[in-house]
Amino acid sequence: MKHPDQDVTVTSWAELLDGLHSRSIVQHRPDEGNHFRSPFAFRGTDVATWGLETSLQRLPGVTAANIQLLEQSSIRTFRKYANSGALDEKSQWYVLAIAQHNGLPTRCLDWTNSPLVAAHFACGDEQHKAKDGMIWCLHVGKLREINMRNDPRTRTLKGKAWIYDTKALEERFQDLEMFDSKKSTRRKDNELMLLWEPPSIDARIANQSGVLAIMNGQVDSHLGFLQKYAPKYPGLVHRVKILASAKPEIRDMLDQSNISERTLFPGLPGLCSWLKRYYGKAW
Repeated sequence: MKHPDQDVTVTSWAELLDGLHSRSIVQHRPDEGNHFRSPFAFRGTDVATWGLETSLQRLPGVTAANIQLLEQSSIRTFRKYANSGALDEKSQWYVLAIAQHNGLPTRCLDWTNSPLVAAHFACGDEQHKAKDGMIWCLHVGKLREINMRNDPRTRTLKGKAWIYDTKALEERFQDLEMFDSKKSTRRKDNELMLLWEPPSIDARIANQSGVLAIMNGQVDSHLGFLQKYAPKYPGLVHRVKILASAKPEIRDMLDQSNISERTLFPGLPGLCSWLKRYYGKAW
């Protein structure tokens, strides 16, 4: 995916802040109390060349022929073995969000409302410190326009919220089967890429300002969707590439700004991950 007018490369912390807080990213909103607010969701990846494949699509042995069965079976079994039937009365959307949050391979992709949280995930793994990172910036308003054009069922969100919450999603699409039901192989313009905020069941989701993206088809490509519509909807996608040489400074400045494993993954494992890196040699 190459859109030179929308891509920025940064070589320092100062350039990263400028790139993530430009007026094209954080916009003046007279219609929202005269605040400066961003209509974007963000996703950070440690390696700039990584695509937007879901954990379900990356699962070894998955094929177009068996992916639907794998998804249905894993969600059903996850619900069945959850502690003390805790999910028995919950909707499939709720179960899907909890499953994604806990590491089950799903068709969802993790995004965030926070650009600096995305920067953490673009500079978070020492294993990839020698590789350029990437922050994807997705214009939520333009995405909503695309979805309303492709499927009138999504127009109920207009005038209410930028993105769905779990309850609103449940009211519009009872489950994944209904979400996929109007998908036609004969049409080329009825794909959906919806964003929704998962329930804040613990501090990790809340601290990460987590948002989930989902396509109405297990094999549908998030990247392919953005590649298709970005030329038709200028400003739909911005990308900020972080050069590997900038990662050590950015990593330390994120720590200084209280964006680290300790705050984003509350609990002893997150604390230990942060301490290991914090007291180790700088990248």
